[in-house]
Amino acid sequence: MKKYILSFHFIGFLFPAWSQQPIENWTGQLNAGGQKIELRLHLIQNADKSYTSNWDVPAQKAKGIPSSKTDFINNQLTIEVKMIGASYTGTLNSTGDKIEGTWGQSGMSFPLNMEPFIADQKEVIVVKPQTPQPPFLYQSIDTVYQGLNTKLTYGATLTYPSDQKKYPLVILITGSGKQDRDETIMNHKPFAVLADDLTKKGFAVLRVDDRGAGKSSGDFSKSTSADFAMDVEEHIRYAKTLALVDTNKIGLLGHSEGGIIAPMVAASNKSVAFVILMAGPGIEIAEMMAIQNELYLTSLGIDKEAIDAYIPLYKSLMKSISKIDYKEDAIIKANEIVKDWYNKTDKSLAKRITAIKDESDINAYAKSMAEAFSGNWMKYFAAYNPQPNLQKLKCPVLAMNGSADIQVPATVDLKGIEVALKNAKNKNYTIKQFEGLNHLFQKCSKCTVQEYGELATTIEPEVLEYIGSWLTKTISTK
Repeated sequence: MKKYILSFHFIGFLFPAWSQQPIENWTGQLNAGGQKIELRLHLIQNADKSYTSNWDVPAQKAKGIPSSKTDFINNQLTIEVKMIGASYTGTLNSTGDKIEGTWGQSGMSFPLNMEPFIADQKEVIVVKPQTPQPPFLYQSIDTVYQGLNTKLTYGATLTYPSDQKKYPLVILITGSGKQDRDETIMNHKPFAVLADDLTKKGFAVLRVDDRGAGKSSGDFSKSTSADFAMDVEEHIRYAKTLALVDTNKIGLLGHSEGGIIAPMVAASNKSVAFVILMAGPGIEIAEMMAIQNELYLTSLGIDKEAIDAYIPLYKSLMKSISKIDYKEDAIIKANEIVKDWYNKTDKSLAKRITAIKDESDINAYAKSMAEAFSGNWMKYFAAYNPQPNLQKLKCPVLAMNGSADIQVPATVDLKGIEVALKNAKNKNYTIKQFEGLNHLFQKCSKCTVQEYGELATTIEPEVLEYIGSWLTKTISTK
């Protein structure tokens, strides 16, 4: 599922008349149900007096996120990033050194006050001791290769032991969002950690930049999970050209959305020798995302009454909009759904959960949600059901989740995968739930998304040990 990079679709700071050029750099703590997340806004006035802007989310190592539209007309600043649905409205104080406002996202509203950013402010970074550092006790090669069918260039790192023989190969598949080959998130590098551990245990590992990331070419923004499956086919094809790879023992390890893509490829490519799913969805995505939203909002401290009112609206919008071809039609449909929901919902509750105060707010809210669900990736993803491909898997499968995962909830997920594999009459699968671990397979205490970056551990050692042992046993029987 989507890794936690805040959604951006900003509607409006309200400023008094400027007597001077506005401050360019702002910072604020988003207070979301007890969690505090720093956002930084960079507002730039061009020579022609127009404006551009971009955003940083330091805790997630997200920098320079571009706004698709930045207007400043009649003292009102309007900023948009169309890929996602969020908003910020605020008012600059009379001294020009504070913006008081509200952030809206996923139908919820949170306070966000911003002050001038001081360049020498120190960012607290939690050291991640598991991140591998050279010199390595194995071979590590950075490479670039061409896709035969996609015609794309792929940047990758191949690691393998140093004892000059053929090795089983694990191809790592990242989760949602444009990821580098290490699946870097909040200063963690999970795939670098996995590659390091598995290579020390005798396996070759290939980790690859997503299309449009790092040294890989391609337009990520126009791509879907099906396109990413084509990329994995190219990785397999490349791997088969390597003399050091045992081509009868090439397998896939997918994390989160990568756990959708791995079965998608393995279902039709009989050369895939094994599949490992780390928090890979096992039920219909629309249902999974509704549960995910419920758990996420609960983690923010949102009350159950508000969540229960919101989830039916979310599900209806997602299922309806993902089936509509044109965004203009999606906006019309979203308006109908939101208006109907608003008319049937207690008005104080509607305001608390969506910030809709009256019917005049419905259009803006519906438009933001329509835009969030109208992109190529989201339309495909929201309509996807992983069950049919899981039911085709005959190769060995290891499916794992953490019991504290609020992005891909373990109980329903693992049950869905197990049912599918039983229907496939798969005779070699393992279902494993790790107690107290989150979506990144870290031992958590708050078990919120924001906590990912606060934790020093990238992947719990018990998880690495379990994967290595399962692989060793599985490969030895092939």
